[in-house]
Amino acid sequence: MSDEYNSRVSTHSPAWKSKLFGAEPVLRPEARIRAQVDALERLLELKHRSRVLDLGCGAGAQTLELARRHYRVVGMESSKEALAAVRDRAKEEALTVHFLANPLDRIPYEGEFNAVLNVRNPLGSLPSERDDARCLSAIHRSLKPGGRLLLDLLNREWLIRRLGAHDGAFDLVSGRLDGRSFSSRGGKPAAGGEAVRLYSLTELRRLLTETGFRLRGAWGDYQGHPYHLDSMRLIVVAERVEPPKKAPERDGDDFERAVRIKGRPRS
Repeated sequence: MSDEYNSRVSTHSPAWKSKLFGAEPVLRPEARIRAQVDALERLLELKHRSRVLDLGCGAGAQTLELARRHYRVVGMESSKEALAAVRDRAKEEALTVHFLANPLDRIPYEGEFNAVLNVRNPLGSLPSERDDARCLSAIHRSLKPGGRLLLDLLNREWLIRRLGAHDGAFDLVSGRLDGRSFSSRGGKPAAGGEAVRLYSLTELRRLLTETGFRLRGAWGDYQGHPYHLDSMRLIVVAERVEPPKKAPERDGDDFERAVRIKGRPRS
């Protein structure tokens, strides 16, 4: 094994991303965001002046592009630092965007939005599946009847196949990938990475149904290719159809002993 894999590699590092995702296509960031928002408009069937919530907006690339297209946008993010930066960019461009610093499962709106976006996997970054369910219920309340939700998640099946599994640990009980450290020799997690919960399409459909949504479609990318096990992304669109059902209690995230897969990444 190479020295590269004998060292800890953060999930934010170019080395980890290169090994996991392969070489990235050469595409200007502005063009990539415009193409992505083109797809969001199509998948969500956005109308002129639709009211849109970008939940977990981060650096705000999609938020600002939607505002440029004259949608009425709210960008919500738990990081005040990230919001400060995107607010400055919106002011520089004289864009009308409302920004809100709040935990992702505390959306202070009811029946307000035509669409909600969740495109940087923040759903799986919450502490437990119960928190994810609360977040989806809050999204449900914030949508108008018939409003749509788009979730963009990393495809769990693709990731497991690609990693085979990686030097990090995938917990089969909770569905969490600990990406804080990828080390062939073990050791403590390196700072700067993250851990996320990954859902299969079947699990996601069940969670959406329990929180009052109907799944309308699943895609593997923003070019409109159908979702399959080898898709890198799992992009779903769901529609608000009814009040949320009471979700059963689950304690899978509370298991002290994780079932882990360990091994080398596939080339």
